[in-house]
Amino acid sequence: MLSKDDIKKLAELARIHLTASEEEKLEKDLSNILGYIEKLKDVDISNVPEMTHATEEKNVFRADEDVSRDDILLREQFPESERGYLKVKGVFERE
Repeated sequence: MLSKDDIKKLAELARIHLTASEEEKLEKDLSNILGYIEKLKDVDISNVPEMTHATEEKNVFRADEDVSRDDILLREQFPESERGYLKVKGVFERE
């Protein structure tokens, strides 16, 4: 199902280095997983009722509360800003 090129592209996107044996194992494992998913497509679910959620549980969390804060104080303490936006260092960099 997956080619060596597919595995290499996935590794590149994930920014991980794979050895040849790891590529081979991953190709086999992912192909098995995708094969299993293909089998699931053949399962007859015509008599299964539709669900909107995986469980019948209701939301048990409290309602959100508005927390007042002093934005001006925060902006004054932030090291860098530009045109009203707070600047942070980049987290995604190309190698």
